Amino acid sequence: MMEEPAASANAPLQPSAQPASSPLSIPHAIGEKLLAGPITLKKELGLLGAFSMGFADVGADIFLALGLIAAYAHGLMPFAILIAAIVYITSGLAYAELSAAIPVSGGASAYGKRAFGMGVGFLAGWGLMLDYTIDIALFAVAATGYLSFFFPQITLMFSAVSALLIFILLFVNLLGIKESSAINSFLTIIVIIIIGVLVYFGYNSAFDAGKFLRGIGNVESDPGIGNFLYSITLAMVAFVGIESISQGAEETKNPGKTLPRATLLAVFCVVLIAVVLSVMALGIVTPQVLADNMNSPLLPIAAALPHADVFVPVIAISGFLICFVSANTGIIGVSRVAYSMSSTNMISRKLKWLHPRFRTPWVTIAIFSLVAMALAYFGSMVFLGELYAFGALTAYSVANLSLIALRITEPDLGRPFKVPLNVRFGKYEISIISIVGVISCFSVFALVALLHTEGRNFALLWFLIGAAHFILYKRYRGLNK
Repeated sequence: MMEEPAASANAPLQPSAQPASSPLSIPHAIGEKLLAGPITLKKELGLLGAFSMGFADVGADIFLALGLIAAYAHGLMPFAILIAAIVYITSGLAYAELSAAIPVSGGASAYGKRAFGMGVGFLAGWGLMLDYTIDIALFAVAATGYLSFFFPQITLMFSAVSALLIFILLFVNLLGIKESSAINSFLTIIVIIIIGVLVYFGYNSAFDAGKFLRGIGNVESDPGIGNFLYSITLAMVAFVGIESISQGAEETKNPGKTLPRATLLAVFCVVLIAVVLSVMALGIVTPQVLADNMNSPLLPIAAALPHADVFVPVIAISGFLICFVSANTGIIGVSRVAYSMSSTNMISRKLKWLHPRFRTPWVTIAIFSLVAMALAYFGSMVFLGELYAFGALTAYSVANLSLIALRITEPDLGRPFKVPLNVRFGKYEISIISIVGVISCFSVFALVALLHTEGRNFALLWFLIGAAHFILYKRYRGLNK
């Protein structure tokens, strides 16, 4: 990499204690006050905090996806979820190994850059920036929908309330990841308890195994092969977000142990809850009922249980809480991806500025929160849902490919956790699970691109804009690679 262009006369001087290329040496101008010292991210996250980031971002998806999947998969909904879960499980294992070995913010962007160079790193990061920004808007809208159960008048100013929720999260995240993570952890525990109670009462008082088995039809006739394939792409929405755990790598205590444990725990809990809930739902209500209540699919399930007058509002509040937490996790994720990409010269250096007091990437938090507020105010839920899986599948593909490549190019890299089921070729160990991950990611990505026209067109535009930005920025900075 060539040296950066000389600073202009008006540019602030770099502190002499670190080289100019250090990602943490950029001074921060707040008003007229110049702070020229190295500011680093705080290590605040433990196992619960890291797990909550992953569970909140993915666990919330089932509160949205259950009705969507049922509308197309009918009685085969659990099978569509299990197929989509292959992508999630294999990618989650890849993240567990890579985040422990390379504990930096950026996730797939950082892994792709290390394995294949800056171009692939930028591709993964650019996709994640899209995904996380949509995550913020999508789940703020979903949270508002559940909140309107208690305050019906919200429907008259639905978009404004959705934007307001993001505005509140903006300030929470500016204070620091400890405060933000504390909210995640607290609300995640509450939601897991509520889901556990729902499952217990559902299976013990209302579940009809015969009803569930009778609903399983022949895929060719019910729901039809085309509808079933489409349902798999929708089921993928239920498994977006495991990337979030790796985004907090630089703020995690003992990342070599904490990150793999948090990732594996999140993968297990999310898949278990998704399958158990989908089976239970079809043994209590019909797929059509779930589809008719697409915005709040767990509410008709709660309404069919004893003491529905208690369960329905409890499920409504849990839906609001987990969706609110997921929007919060989206802000954490996009700000850390942008921080990492800025630190490695992929995007503007200003995006890695840290707040001098709170030591949070305040520029990226503010920018992407404001963009998400606009999306939540003007955007359509259906359109946001279509886009949601594109960025995640890009990152999942890069993560699996990076694991395979780094096993070959850096076989001696310290790996506190290693994905199981490997085949040895000489001194190299090739992960069978990651090969399955690459194939499954590409297969689902092809289905998503084929079946979601509007999302495909917008995603294509997004990546073309990103490619143009990447090429021009490299030229501006005088970078060869």
